[in-house]
Amino acid sequence: MKETKNKEQTLIGPQMAVQRYLDDLLQEATTETSAESVEDTQDTGLLSPDSANSDFSENEQSSLDASFKDFEDAITENTDDLSMDDDAPSIDQPEPEQEPEPKPEPEQEPEPKPEPEPEPEPVKKISKTDPLPWATGRFECLLFYVGGLKMAVPLVELGGIFQSGKEKVTTIFGQPDWFMGVANVGDFNLRTVDTALWVMPNHYDGELKENFKFVIQLDRSDWSVACERVAEAITLEPSQVKWRSDRSKRPWLAGTVIDHMCAILDVQGFIELLDDPKNGFKNTLK
Repeated sequence: MKETKNKEQTLIGPQMAVQRYLDDLLQEATTETSAESVEDTQDTGLLSPDSANSDFSENEQSSLDASFKDFEDAITENTDDLSMDDDAPSIDQPEPEQEPEPKPEPEQEPEPKPEPEPEPEPVKKISKTDPLPWATGRFECLLFYVGGLKMAVPLVELGGIFQSGKEKVTTIFGQPDWFMGVANVGDFNLRTVDTALWVMPNHYDGELKENFKFVIQLDRSDWSVACERVAEAITLEPSQVKWRSDRSKRPWLAGTVIDHMCAILDVQGFIELLDDPKNGFKNTLK
C-alpha cells in the first residue's frame, strides 16, 4: 500500500484516475476470489450463477461508475487547462533592432585650382622731367670713386657691393667698349660697366679696367658699375642737390651735390640706357 500511495502522489490528472480505477478492479477481484475460496473450503454450498453475477455486477458497476466519474472529471479539468493554454496570448518576441544604416561619406570637395601668380607690374617709367621718387625728402647715398671722380648712388637703389677685380671678370667678344664683361661675384653674374667711360669719355684713358676693386649692383638688376674705392654713406636734403630739370641727355645723371662736389646717379635711368640696343650692347647674355 505504501508503494501505491507513492505512485498516487507522483501521478496527476487522467493518469491518477486511470491508476485508481485499475487499483479498485484489482482489489475487488482479489477480495471476491478469497471469498469464493473460503466458501468452497467450508462446503456451505455454491451460489447460483445468477445471484453471483447479480452481486458482482452491482458492486462492479458502482465502483466502475465512481472511477469513470473521477476519470471524466480529471479529463475535463485537463482539457480546460489545455484550452486555456491554447487561448493564452503568445508573447511576441521583440524584433531585433535594425542597425542604423551607415551615413554616406561626404563627397570630397574638389581641390581648388591654384590661383595663377599675378604677373609683376611693369615698372612705371618716370618722365625725364619729373622729380625722382626718392628725392622728395631726406635720403642717403653711398660715395664711391671712379677714375678720380667722386660719385654717389642712393641707398634705396643700391643692390649690393662686391669685391672684384680683373681676374673675376669674364670678357665677352663682340660687345661695346664700355662693357667690361661678366663679374662672377657671390651668387650673381653681373654685367659690369666701365663707369668712367660713360661719365667722362673725353678725360678717360682706360685705367679703370686695370685698377677697379669693387662692383656696385644697380638696384636688383644684373648690371653693375666698376669702381676703384668705396667711401662713406652720407645723408642729404633735397635742397643740397642741384637737380637736373631734364634728364633726356645723360640720363644716368640725377644731379650734383655742391658741398661734396659729386655726381648722383639716376639708377633707373642708367639701367634703361644700358639696356638700349642703340648703345651697342647685344642682349645675348643670360
